[in-house]
Amino acid sequence: MSKVLELKRTRKELVAKMAPLAERTDLTPEELKSFDDMKAQSEGLVKQIERVEFIETERAILDRLDPVPSKPQPDPEPAKKKAVAKGGRKPIENPGFENVGEIVFCAIHQPNDPRIRALMEMGTGESGGLAIPDDINPTLQEVKPQEAIFRPRAMVVPAGGSPDADLTLPAVNQTASANMYGGVQVDWIGEGVPKPETQGKLRETKWSPKEVAAKIVVTDKLLRNWSAANSFIERMLRGALLAAEDVAFLKGDGIKRPKGVLVSEALKKVHRALANKIAYQDLVNMEGELHDDPSAIWIVNPRAIPQLRTMKDDSGRYIWIGDRPIAEDPGGVSTLLGRPVLKNYRSPALGSLGDVVLLVPSYYVIKDGVDVTIAASEHALFGENKTVVKAFKSVDGGPWLDGPIAQEDGTTYSPFVALDVP
Repeated sequence: MSKVLELKRTRKELVAKMAPLAERTDLTPEELKSFDDMKAQSEGLVKQIERVEFIETERAILDRLDPVPSKPQPDPEPAKKKAVAKGGRKPIENPGFENVGEIVFCAIHQPNDPRIRALMEMGTGESGGLAIPDDINPTLQEVKPQEAIFRPRAMVVPAGGSPDADLTLPAVNQTASANMYGGVQVDWIGEGVPKPETQGKLRETKWSPKEVAAKIVVTDKLLRNWSAANSFIERMLRGALLAAEDVAFLKGDGIKRPKGVLVSEALKKVHRALANKIAYQDLVNMEGELHDDPSAIWIVNPRAIPQLRTMKDDSGRYIWIGDRPIAEDPGGVSTLLGRPVLKNYRSPALGSLGDVVLLVPSYYVIKDGVDVTIAASEHALFGENKTVVKAFKSVDGGPWLDGPIAQEDGTTYSPFVALDVP
């Protein structure tokens, strides 16, 4: 029973006792005193009810804006759901947060919340901020094919126990300086002739995670309603990080960001016949340079699609096949010369190097570093009642190869082929 309801019932009982006395005109001095005492008690209850109703109303308003204080703390017992860490690193357990929005709200308005201190004690590397629990992190890292091109298809190496450590992998040297088999020499040996010594050529490829950050400004009013703010914050930060990754994986310089396929030494360039145009023979020539693989895909600038859709082969047949009914093709993926074609708004402009790319994504390696970490500050825009939310992580990427592959026909091919200027 609420306090207000209890007080009102007490007052109702008093009024019931006072009613018979109030109707009489021959009250004795004792009865008159008793009536006055109950009246004073009732008036006191009215004031008390007003005070309690005021407090309960204020609490209800504040709880709608800031539900954290009244929220029960999570059960610390082992039965609590445990997050499973990836790549052998120490798991980041959730101390009781529902989502990223609540973490950001508490970081600003409830810094002494024991759950915030728990995240801080887990460690976040040199950049500071709050580690995101493993059961919440996937909502920030969720990757769908239509959102990112490289990450869902490339070879992804998890962070591991030392997430920011360099990754060095040995690889067979299959470039023109060696051969398809890494420089191994094969000889037909006559009877009694000494066997020649052969040695394969190996090389080392290194990936060093680099930090990437995304920030967004939210109003304090929106942040106080953290359950509503969460979907907005997650969607915008996730989209920004995925976009930054995809741009770097395609054309990053490899210095402060991952190395993109368009600046790779392994890239094969095919010069187009006409400026700002894409011809059927251009695409055929690109196929001729491809180190073929069933997973090869086309990545094209949207402005190239009108030319590709209306392009015909030498027999007058359209080479673009797409927009098929889901019943016929559950994936609904358009194809170009038999390979999936993906529209990419992050591709270089029509007519420049890379507006059309033919590649095998599995030859691109992504090395994840520190998981997504969140930091927030209300100081920069304090006068505007706004909070800056920042998400950062570390990642590196680059082609597995450091040059085109030398095939047995004496020429080189590559899993990365781009259409270039004339």
